[in-house]
Amino acid sequence: LFEHWQAVKKQLEPASLSKATAPRSFLGLVQSIRKASKDEILKVLKSASKTTLPQVVDAVTSSQTPASLDAMLEFLNFTDGKGLVLQERFLYACGFASHPNERMLQALLNIAKGKIGSTDIKESVVIIMGALVRKLCLKGSCDLPTVVQVKKMILEGPESTQVESEVQMYLLALKNSLLPEAIPILTKFAESEVGSYSIIALTALDRYDVSLINSKVKQTVNRVYHQNRRIYEKNVRAAAADVILSSNPSYIEVKNLLLSIGNLPHEMNKYMLSKIQDILRFQMPASKIVRKALEDMISHNYDRFAKVGSSSAFSGFMAQSPDVTSTYSLDILYSGSGILRRSNMNIYGSSQGSMLHGLQVHTQGHTNFIFILLKSWFVLNMCSDIDFACQVAIEAQGLESLIAATADEGEEDLESFAGMSALLFDVQLRPVTFFKGYSDLMAKMFSMTGEPMNVVKGLILLTDHSEVIQLQSGLKASAEFQGGLAIDISGGMEISLWYRESKTSVNNRGALVVTGNVTVDMDFLRTGVEVSFETEASLDFITTVQFSEYPFLVCMQMDKAGFPVSDYFARYDSVSSGKSITSRKGKKQHVPGSEFPLHQENSNMCKRVFESSW
Repeated sequence: LFEHWQAVKKQLEPASLSKATAPRSFLGLVQSIRKASKDEILKVLKSASKTTLPQVVDAVTSSQTPASLDAMLEFLNFTDGKGLVLQERFLYACGFASHPNERMLQALLNIAKGKIGSTDIKESVVIIMGALVRKLCLKGSCDLPTVVQVKKMILEGPESTQVESEVQMYLLALKNSLLPEAIPILTKFAESEVGSYSIIALTALDRYDVSLINSKVKQTVNRVYHQNRRIYEKNVRAAAADVILSSNPSYIEVKNLLLSIGNLPHEMNKYMLSKIQDILRFQMPASKIVRKALEDMISHNYDRFAKVGSSSAFSGFMAQSPDVTSTYSLDILYSGSGILRRSNMNIYGSSQGSMLHGLQVHTQGHTNFIFILLKSWFVLNMCSDIDFACQVAIEAQGLESLIAATADEGEEDLESFAGMSALLFDVQLRPVTFFKGYSDLMAKMFSMTGEPMNVVKGLILLTDHSEVIQLQSGLKASAEFQGGLAIDISGGMEISLWYRESKTSVNNRGALVVTGNVTVDMDFLRTGVEVSFETEASLDFITTVQFSEYPFLVCMQMDKAGFPVSDYFARYDSVSSGKSITSRKGKKQHVPGSEFPLHQENSNMCKRVFESSW
């Protein structure tokens, strides 16, 4: 293991994380760690430099062996508040674990019950435990003693404390767990007087399967949107609208929502209008009932559908082919004064049989028939429905005082705040705060360097599958597939009072490597296939607001840089006499960069914002 580490450590330096060599080296290191003892692993951890140590923590935790978990628990000191980076990398790697077990969950529970030096780490431990509960329950292990204990802890958590940060922590854990028992709790907190509680509860409800959203939940969410009992912040009402429209809404629900347009705060009128138009244009599940409701001229008329503003909602395809479908959506909500209130970027991906065609295209001749059947079986059983969701959200509030503007209804007393939250591969991570409070805002504003704040950075084991398959001929085939991702998501906010301009950015950098092999070993012949795929990519979402005139000028940009894509295929045969035959094929291509399209109004606004450079 130590020799392997010495050979690959240069590829795991932070500067190399955006290159495909990083996840490829990571996958190899994971394999070596799985064969190593606790002492061997500790030797590597103690010898790693300060810059490579976080990547070693990712690899050791992703190995998911008893020895690797014991080594990490001995190496990390959770009572030390200064070790936040390594501790959080360990926790995130646990959250993304491909094969979590009760022992890993018990280790996190012991950490949570012990002394923790950092409040941020305490929150991350509980939030990640929620993600592990969900994964274990999906495996049919919901009744394990530790799982039952953690479920009880996070279900009772929100009601057990009055500390705002702790309530949020437990709600985020419930959002990760997606326990059906949590729905009544989340429904109750959706109507909370505290806006942050409502947002977490509503976005959690939006992640549940539609079949679990009953009439009681729908009544509560509709009360929030229509403010039947109290005044809510705009972003809370927007989150409620998302739940309504994604939960098989009835005709009456959609009609009432349409009738509200025109009576909402200025920017929210525009946001809801864009939301409805996006559902129709993108043919979302609710489009049919929305079209039916629009047949009524009371709800569908010029007065409602001619609202102006900067807020918007837009969805589009990042990739669309027989192999894979990836979509993006951008939701931007501004306050009445034109300052950003909420920015939501979602990326969804799904693949149905994507590996089947890719692997078959390289196989030729009758002798490969066994591999065609084998790969077909693997794809249909293991890869026929690969889905993932990523979300990055930026929220800001209480910034109207900067430009002497009037806050919207229900938001007059909000504390100045800006933060960022990320949901990566269906795992909610701990939110990051840019600033909180007016004094903190002023301090950050005068010390801003323009450098983005890191939200998540590291190496993730995406796919980890190993299986021995019994063939009808009596032979056995061994199949192994692994996928590694190096990722760096950061975000930032800049405000210039001198130039009367603000800019928010979400920067995504990543490199992906997927490798696989299928072998059949007989007494006289060993034959197999190896495949690999790798790519490097970046995606930036930038929002520029100029408030030197009113209405404010708002320009949104979603840029994809050009990136390389490579795939390799190898077929090998060896007989007992020692003779072997190997054939290799490879293909490299460069995908040009582009700017993803948004609505036409945004293009017109960008021309005005950057007219000097266009």
